[in-house]
Amino acid sequence: MRVAYFRELRPYSEDEVRAELAAGIDETRAVINALMGCGIVRYRTGDERDEEGLSEADGACAAQRYRFRYVGVVIARGHAIVCYPKYVKSTTRPEGQMKQALKVIRNLGKKGKLLDPQEGGMHSDRLALMIRLLWLYEEYGIYSNFEETRVPNGPGIIDWQRSIDMEIPVISDGVPIYLDLWTRKIRRDEYDLIMRLHRAVLSECSRFLEKSGLSSLLSVGVVELTDEKPVNIGEVEYLQWLIDRERANQFVTWKQDVLDLMRAYLSELGADAEHGRVLRLGTTSYYHAWEVACKVAFGDLLDYRLRELPLELADGWLDCECETLLQVIPRPVWTRAQGMGDAGDVDTLIPDTITFAEVGGKRLFCIYDAKYYVPNEHGKIKGQPGVESITKQLLYQSAYQRFVEEHGFDGVTNTFLVPTEESVPRLLGSVSFPGVMSAATGASEKFSDHIDMWALPAREGFDCYLRGQVLDPAVYESLLGQPDVGQDASSPTIDCAHELLPMG
Repeated sequence: MRVAYFRELRPYSEDEVRAELAAGIDETRAVINALMGCGIVRYRTGDERDEEGLSEADGACAAQRYRFRYVGVVIARGHAIVCYPKYVKSTTRPEGQMKQALKVIRNLGKKGKLLDPQEGGMHSDRLALMIRLLWLYEEYGIYSNFEETRVPNGPGIIDWQRSIDMEIPVISDGVPIYLDLWTRKIRRDEYDLIMRLHRAVLSECSRFLEKSGLSSLLSVGVVELTDEKPVNIGEVEYLQWLIDRERANQFVTWKQDVLDLMRAYLSELGADAEHGRVLRLGTTSYYHAWEVACKVAFGDLLDYRLRELPLELADGWLDCECETLLQVIPRPVWTRAQGMGDAGDVDTLIPDTITFAEVGGKRLFCIYDAKYYVPNEHGKIKGQPGVESITKQLLYQSAYQRFVEEHGFDGVTNTFLVPTEESVPRLLGSVSFPGVMSAATGASEKFSDHIDMWALPAREGFDCYLRGQVLDPAVYESLLGQPDVGQDASSPTIDCAHELLPMG
């Protein structure tokens, strides 16, 4: 099966889709309709207002009316389709970037949860079921049950209690000597139907993915355990009854997961399900993955209690040392008219990432906002964060003004982080808000009067997430060390003020 590649949010014409699928007109339209039916392909009207996708439509003609709003793999009407992230603009097929993206999706999708709750869990789609089963096999091996038997004078561990109960000893000098001993023997039940079913399901899943051409991309090895198919073992209802009986007596978590997945797989009719169904593993919310990656890469401190932060709390903050940095932000207060009482608590501002750094001997309070945008490179900026994002970012530093001033920070940095396929961070621009920014930040020079927008290497950011480590110091230094737009200052040296801190 040929694998077709499409870039997230890039407009495609019907002819471009047909050429990539290597299919006829009728088949192409059927695939597009199937993908539109499950929200993977959206129709481009030309008057979209979503900030993150505006730059993707630059120069698009009227015929380019289809957009893949999705990152992941799809099988539709026998066609294997890969939708890769929109920040990958290289002309070659991005196998390496997609392998990383699928690892991120896999990591965020552990325990049957995908990035977007509306898309359902791992149990809701047959492709996800197959891949999850193969991943569990890769980690734990084949599902097996063991039988424990006792035999006289056999190999294994001596069962002294049974030996004493069953055998008559010889007394020598008042000491009992047992000439025959019973031993415990544990063997795997090779004829167990659940084990046979597991082997058959895994082999069928592996053959299906190998045929689709997705095995390598999904980093799933070939699994050939048996020629037997699930239908050869028994009827679906009987196999599900066996699974339910086994599940009632199984208390090992990964085995419970295998049983649940196999039952769902059988209810989906295995690998021989309806040809016209769309199978998928991915998300329409890959922006969430970028937000999570940036939190890890920069060592987000939002959820840390104040007493756990890498600083000495000022006297006025000791009474709230158990609060988190997020709880420091005040909440809006509503009151009802005509003295009708308190209107209750409402939601407040929630920044993406807060961290501390030292730059040239100065302590900085850093506010980062991960934006899954791809701004255009030339002319008027398109696809950049809009006025709502700008004002929220401004309010974040205003909300932390007292904390910054009373803990002796020398300055505040305010930064948008957008992903790029490039290998080094790059300053794309900065935004100021004359007449608004200065009024909100106050007269103190500690607070930023602009917000920088940096392109951060996506590979580095997602690697940090997968490893659970902060950004490499060299990359971090490059990002914070360059001068602002329009300035001639030399790049200061920086030291990261903390590593990932253990939660208390």
